[in-house]
Order: sequence, then C-alpha cells, then structure tokens
Amino acid sequence: MKNLYKSLLIAGTTLFCGMNISAQNRADVLFPAGDGTPWGWTLDEASALTAKPETPNIFEGTLYLQADKDLKFLKTFDFGNDEFRAVVNGSKPDASGKVALMLNGDDNKFRVAESANYHIVVDADALTATIKKSPYQDANITLSSMFIVGAAAPNGWDIDHGTAMHQDAAAPYIYSATTELKTGDFKLATVLKGARSWNKKYWIFRDATDDGKIVPASDEDNKWNITDPGTYTVTVNTKDNTISISKTGGIEDITADSDIAPVYYNLQGVRVSNPDHGQLLIRVAGDKATKIIY
Repeated sequence: MKNLYKSLLIAGTTLFCGMNISAQNRADVLFPAGDGTPWGWTLDEASALTAKPETPNIFEGTLYLQADKDLKFLKTFDFGNDEFRAVVNGSKPDASGKVALMLNGDDNKFRVAESANYHIVVDADALTATIKKSPYQDANITLSSMFIVGAAAPNGWDIDHGTAMHQDAAAPYIYSATTELKTGDFKLATVLKGARSWNKKYWIFRDATDDGKIVPASDEDNKWNITDPGTYTVTVNTKDNTISISKTGGIEDITADSDIAPVYYNLQGVRVSNPDHGQLLIRVAGDKATKIIY
C-alpha cells in the first residue's frame, strides 16, 4: 500500500509539473540551444545560464561548444518564445569575444571557431554575448548550473523554481548557492525541463553511505536531510563527486581583523588576485580562514 501511494503521488506530481508553465516566466535563467551545444536542439537536456539577484540581466556560465555549429539563446525552455539571436547570421565572437545580439527578429545564429569550453556572459541590456575560452579545458563541461529542489528548498518540490546553484568561472565543475533551507529533504536537478519527468538521469542524489558524496542518476532516491533550518551554503564538485552543506553562522563568520589585508584562494588552494563577484572563495586574514561568497 505504501508503494502504491508513493507511485500515485509521483504520478500526480509529474502530471502537475508537466502542466505547469510557470518556469516560462522565470527571469534568472537563459538556455543556450543549437547544434553547437552538448544537447543540440533537445531542450529537455538544456542546461541554463544563470543570473544572480544583484545582476539580474547578466547571465553567466561555462559550457563546451562545438566549432562552426549554430547557437542562440532562449529565454524559455520551449521554442516559440523570446530568443536572443545573432544580429549577423553566422557571426563569430570578435577579438574581445563579443557577439552582437538582438531580441527575436530573423532567426540568425552565431558560431564559435574552435571546439572548447567557453565562459559565456550574456548582457540582456547591452544585447551582447561575451564568449571566451575557459582556462579549464581538462574535460568537456556540459552543465552550467543545477538546482536545489525538495521540502527543504525555498520553493519546495516546485522544479520550475528550484534554487539555482551558480557555476564557478575558474573551476566550472563547482556549483554553489547560499540560501535559506527549511527542515526537510532535498536533491539536485541538473536541468529544469527534463527534471519535470522525474527521470533519474536529470537528478543528482545522496550517496547511501556518505552524505558528503553525490551520485548522478542513482537508482536509489536518496536525499540530503536538513534538521536545523537556517542559511546554508551548498557546494557541489562534479569532478570528485562531493557535496558540502555548511550552515552560515552569522556576520562573525565573514569578518576578520581589520588591520590585516585579506588574501583569497579558490577551493583548489590557488590564490585569486582579482576575485569575481559571487565567487566562492577561502578568505584568509592573519590566522583566520573563512569560506565566503565574494
């Protein structure tokens, strides 16, 4: 009976999510599409560029793009809605990495000249995309964001409004979010549209034997559980399949001796001279080290 109830609940939730089009009005995501993306024109698998609250019209992420194949950006995960397209069909990034965009108009696409991981920044106000080769080329990056979904998340099990985890530009296999979490469980959606099907291939789960490990596309629906509500920083590393869930204790966690100039390091221990806003870093001042969002 318990399994029957669970099956009915999942079926009902799937039907609801399939009918819900609220994600089409979500303003903090932008979907690359085209032959040049890892998913082509299959939008179920489209990963999202994300915008942070402090820069709502700047969308950012790192992805592997294929040379000489079509690309454009969609404001929704379905065709037939607003799109950012190239002003000149077939254009490529100029010497500074920029491509001129327009909202809708002719169905023009742009291309990159070389297959590689690219750091992509789309400025929706300036109508430009800046596309530069990432310093990280060790493995193809096919995921530019992921989303926290579950009873513990701010929007519960509403997949469309899962809490975005932003990608680290220097280490694009690291994703993080600082957010309020409630008592309850959660797991991670790698995409929005495909996750609506509840197919395991679009989800990341907790390792059954190690809460600090992730298991993509697991057969077991293991989740992380929050027992003490509050503000948490959730950080996922898909290179070593680890997850960190740390509660933020307050302002004392991010203060240091004002007489000592702080030094910043990324999570790999490499010093960062010019940190990017929103980057997850280790801040060291004197003998005090703290993990912060810059």
